[in-house]
Amino acid sequence: MNLENLIERVTVEMDKALSDLPGDEKAEILGIVKKAMLDTSHRTHRELKETAVVCCGPEADLVHKLQEQMDQKRDMLIANLSAMR
Repeated sequence: MNLENLIERVTVEMDKALSDLPGDEKAEILGIVKKAMLDTSHRTHRELKETAVVCCGPEADLVHKLQEQMDQKRDMLIANLSAMR
């Protein structure tokens, strides 16, 4: 599933589910979810990076290119999650 679609779906579903709560409680819950998604993203990124280094040790240039792409995707995810707030 595309991460942007997942973020959009989760945002809409949480907004509906939390519509009864006051704004500060709703913001706190959304912050917890955002932090969990960011933590998951960072953990996955770290594991993928380690795998790329193990698999592509001799091709260090390829690993650096993969790292740059993963960094760009992570930065885009963080920007998207920040925009949810």
